[in-house]
Amino acid sequence: MRVLVTGASGRLGSVTLDHLRKHGYEVLGLDIVPSATTDLLIDILDEGTVLSATKNIDAIIHTAAIHGKHFELNYPRRAFIDVNIYGTLNLLNACIANKVPRFLYTSTTSIYGDAMVDTEKAIWVDEELPVKPRDIYDITKQTAEQLCRDFFYREGLQASVYRVGRFLPEDENLKLNHRLYRGLDERDGARGLQLALDKTFDEFEIFNIASTSSFGKDDLVELKHNPVALIRKYYPQAEAVYQLKGWEFPESIDRVYVCDKARRYLGYEPRFTFDYLLDRL
Repeated sequence: MRVLVTGASGRLGSVTLDHLRKHGYEVLGLDIVPSATTDLLIDILDEGTVLSATKNIDAIIHTAAIHGKHFELNYPRRAFIDVNIYGTLNLLNACIANKVPRFLYTSTTSIYGDAMVDTEKAIWVDEELPVKPRDIYDITKQTAEQLCRDFFYREGLQASVYRVGRFLPEDENLKLNHRLYRGLDERDGARGLQLALDKTFDEFEIFNIASTSSFGKDDLVELKHNPVALIRKYYPQAEAVYQLKGWEFPESIDRVYVCDKARRYLGYEPRFTFDYLLDRL
């Protein structure tokens, strides 16, 4: 299978490209930023070059985007709209023109937005949770998801969406805390996308892709108000590690990302979880 990965210089794109190559895929990396994983220096806003780059491709994994961190850096709304919506549309149109059968769109769990806010309990974030965007980043990612839906049903393109969890650069304490309930290791993200390349869907599908958690729905109130008790319950080895490192447990956990659908449909089983990191320490 010949796969084109956009955003090839980014954290998820570069890891996905390397992962696919190690598993025997022929992969091209596309980005506007030169890197060891960028084969094609192309702006996805350039329709002509996008059309040319997508010839003889079997699948596109689209990770390129203007991200939430750029919102905090005061990027203009127009930049989000141009790249996240029109750039995605150019790629979708190229799929139809060049008969590329599969398009995997990496979205974000951020688009659940205000639906993840509750003062009484943590929120169970599965794909049934309503999407309530909070900013222009969320809005453009939601719009791109709907473009994928439109192309699935109107054009017959095998387009699907993967809402990935948090994988920002963080200190070890914060990374470990986030891996409890909302984080993602890029290597697990790459594995999930690889699994999806081999699937054909009868309906348009959206998947959460994040780490796993031992927490259940019965824990949601306590997670919000006293997560340390639950961490000690499910991960009794954690306290000694945190004390040794001088780290702090989260004072409150506001959400739990749930990937049960990806497990059922894709066979997704993240490896680089809280347990994995804890064992390494």
